[in-house]
Amino acid sequence: MTIDDELAKGIAAVRAGQRELARQHLQKVLLTDSKNESAWLWLSGVVETRTQKRDCLQLVLSINPNNTAARRGLEELAQSEAADFLSTFEPPAPPPAPPPAPPPAPPPVAPTPTPAAPISSMASFEEPPAAMFEPVPIELDQPMAGFGFAPMVTEVTPEPAPVLGNMPTNVPKPPQNLEAPCAFCGTPTQSTGECSNCGTEQTFDCPNCGHVLDVRENWICECGHSFENFLTPERKLDRERLGQMYSDRDFPAAAVKQWKAALPTSRRPQQLHAAIGRVYDNLGLYEQAEMHYRLSKQK
Repeated sequence: MTIDDELAKGIAAVRAGQRELARQHLQKVLLTDSKNESAWLWLSGVVETRTQKRDCLQLVLSINPNNTAARRGLEELAQSEAADFLSTFEPPAPPPAPPPAPPPAPPPVAPTPTPAAPISSMASFEEPPAAMFEPVPIELDQPMAGFGFAPMVTEVTPEPAPVLGNMPTNVPKPPQNLEAPCAFCGTPTQSTGECSNCGTEQTFDCPNCGHVLDVRENWICECGHSFENFLTPERKLDRERLGQMYSDRDFPAAAVKQWKAALPTSRRPQQLHAAIGRVYDNLGLYEQAEMHYRLSKQK
């Protein structure tokens, strides 16, 4: 099968939504022709991570700097990452203050009472309107709004309350084996994925390949990268070093998360603020970048 045939099959698989098959055909093309512009461009649509997508699009531009599809893809990727950053790491802007309440209206002036006409007989009273005597409509087949009472159409004899000892046994019980020791301090973490004692999360994106790694189960990712490289001698998580690895491997969101978590105990918070500012700057989030640049200059 020629390269053109493999490329055609790969493109057809992309359009059919067969991502794995598309990757196989397109990778065969690139094994033969590593500078095939079309193969890299189509492969960018079926890779698994944003980093891989960015790598593919950058390779397209290195082959053909005038490829508008690749340039547009990188711009959309940057906009998507910027939106994720704002929603994840920066608090939303406070809502505008409500307009001031209008001044209270002056109290109404009571009308001057007029003397009542002398009553000569009972017939001098006006009859009330007939609407006053019409029954208020009540829907008896519906519960009254706001109360949740059952319709009182017929008298029902209440059933005796169940005895606690005779409760049904088919009620599902919560799982009993949710506890898993924290990989850093040994405290049970239950199912939250975060230690309530030391506050360290237990799942991470591998900085080498991007796959999710639960360090309660294994310290080594399936790609062979060991997460123990980011432990201090006291077996604590070295967030600054991990954040730097994420930044070097082009995982900006994960880098910012680790650096911000390291700020309260860091011996060099100014450098961390500067690093966070550079990430925001690269994403075009200039207002957030400027804030961290200012913090980096404080002592």
